[in-house]
Amino acid sequence: MAPTLNTARLTLRSIRRADGPRIQLVFPRMEITEYLNASIPWPYPPDGAEQFLDFILPQIESGSRFVWAITLGGELIGLIDLDVEGPFHRGFWLIPVHHKNGYMTEAVTAVNDFAFDVLKMPLMRLGNAVPNLGSRRIKEKSGAVLVDVIPDVPFVSGVFPEEVWELTAEAWRENRTNFMQRRD
Repeated sequence: MAPTLNTARLTLRSIRRADGPRIQLVFPRMEITEYLNASIPWPYPPDGAEQFLDFILPQIESGSRFVWAITLGGELIGLIDLDVEGPFHRGFWLIPVHHKNGYMTEAVTAVNDFAFDVLKMPLMRLGNAVPNLGSRRIKEKSGAVLVDVIPDVPFVSGVFPEEVWELTAEAWRENRTNFMQRRD
């Protein structure tokens, strides 16, 4: 289970089965899913959140993955996950009405600190579809370095090149203060 992480405005708490109805309500929007990997079923099925929880909760229980509900005033507004064994270590989404308020900057800061300071990960590999400029900005301002571009990767909204980034613990520590001051 993921430990609760608090930021100035948010609480990141471990995802739980009771989050299913809220995820089912807010997640199936093209603005959220368009640049997620095509393994996400689209159109999102009526039991999509239940399928997701059935898949993810055993990984959380095994300790190989941490998935936090990003909550504002107790309400789930997105998810952020840290997959310590996956090819990409961190992923996230946020309800579009909450974009451009710095919430993802706060959530990423808390999860990066957890990854590097608690889990002692030396490096995180991160990925995004080339057109996903918001995700790219988060990586750039955190100090991640673009190391590869994979052509023709299927995403929910189509096939795009995928950028592969690496963020070291050292680069994160050097960029953390500036990262928190820039609220994208």
